[in-house]
Amino acid sequence: MYYDLALFHCNVKIWKYIGFIEFKNKYRTTPIIAIVFLTIFCQITNFLFIWHDLSALVMNSFMTAILANSLVRILIVMKNQNAFIEFMRGIESWYKEAEITNDIVAWSILKEVPKRTVAISKFSLIFGGSGGVLTAFVPMLMGQRTHPYSVYIFGVDALKSPLYEIIYFIQMFIIIPFIITAYIPFTNLFISWLIFGINILKILRKKFEQMPVVNDREQLKCLKALIKYHKRIIRFGQTLEGLVSFVCLVEFVLFTLMLCVLLVCILLVDTTMLRVTTVIYILCILYALFLSYWHANEFSSESVLIADAVYSIDWINSSVEVRKCVLILLVRCQTSLKISAGGMYPMTLEAFQALLNAAYTYFNMLRGFMAK
Repeated sequence: MYYDLALFHCNVKIWKYIGFIEFKNKYRTTPIIAIVFLTIFCQITNFLFIWHDLSALVMNSFMTAILANSLVRILIVMKNQNAFIEFMRGIESWYKEAEITNDIVAWSILKEVPKRTVAISKFSLIFGGSGGVLTAFVPMLMGQRTHPYSVYIFGVDALKSPLYEIIYFIQMFIIIPFIITAYIPFTNLFISWLIFGINILKILRKKFEQMPVVNDREQLKCLKALIKYHKRIIRFGQTLEGLVSFVCLVEFVLFTLMLCVLLVCILLVDTTMLRVTTVIYILCILYALFLSYWHANEFSSESVLIADAVYSIDWINSSVEVRKCVLILLVRCQTSLKISAGGMYPMTLEAFQALLNAAYTYFNMLRGFMAK
């Protein structure tokens, strides 16, 4: 089954077990989603009562944003679960075809891909899980009677026992695990899909470079097969963009603001523990963003290199039909495959740099405003 593919490590199995895909465990997901919605509502309500405390407002804004981002991700997965499952089954089919047809070029590259994706997934889960544990215990370590996610409930005092303990328990064992199991696996899978895309482009490039010099008939047959392979890769890129485009746009907007907010928070907080926590949150955001944009940029760059491999074919002395195929491939390869945020912002390293510049600009604006 697709969820047993080493490329996906345990990420898909986590979603399947909880019920985010295949919906076999609705009795788990329905109350979880309801509690998350209620928590976000209570967090937003709490803003009305802490607007005078800028440091608390900044930190709570970040906590609300990261929870809302996780919710958006998992709702999109749940809404389009058939498309996600079919996409992952399609990736599984590439592996099966390479193994069954004894495609040495493809199999030698594909079998190495899971080593990288598993390492990234393990580190992300450990890093994200550590951040979740830190979030859960910060109020205790600070000796303050607050919740990890500050909330306001009309008509009652959320900081009085036993309601305080009940809310703390819910946040520690439902809200924080929800973020870890919704946000991190999505990022891990997105990176895994991009790495797979980069490597199937490498396979195509190697096939062009190692294409044997034979008669025109065999050369034409081989070229047509590689054109179909290239079309399949293009469809892969388009499908991937369709699945993640909106999530990437939400992340682009939210994370730009969150980086700015957290930088301001460092200036506002007056305890070492909160400063350390804020720095860890910033590192988590930068880690997730850099991984996504780096691999999306590599996917785009690798697609352009196909043109060089095509041009290296011995086509000068070939038939007119072979040369036409080469020309079609060259023209098609001039446009790189891109993953974009909302169909507007290509995910490249230049876009990542622009995001950081925007966050720093907003930070300077806020710092100047605070100085007045």
